Amino acid sequence: MKIYLVSFLISIITMTMSGVVVFNILDYIDPPVTKEGFRYMPTENLVKSFFSSCIIGAVVFILAIRIQRQRRNK
Repeated sequence: MKIYLVSFLISIITMTMSGVVVFNILDYIDPPVTKEGFRYMPTENLVKSFFSSCIIGAVVFILAIRIQRQRRNK
C-alpha cells in the first residue's frame, strides 16, 4: 500500500509541474491574442495542458511503481 501512496504523490507533483510547464510552452507558441491585440482566456491551451499532464502523470505513476518494486525485491 505504501508503494501506491508514494507513487501517487510523486505523480500528482509531476502532473502539477508538467501542467504548468506545458501551459507556458503552449502559451508562448500559440499566444491568446485577437487580431485587435486584446488578450483572452486560452481555453484550448488549458485543455491541451490538462490532458498532456494527465498522460505524463499516468506514465510517472507506472514508472514509480516499477522502480519501487525493483528496489524492494533486491
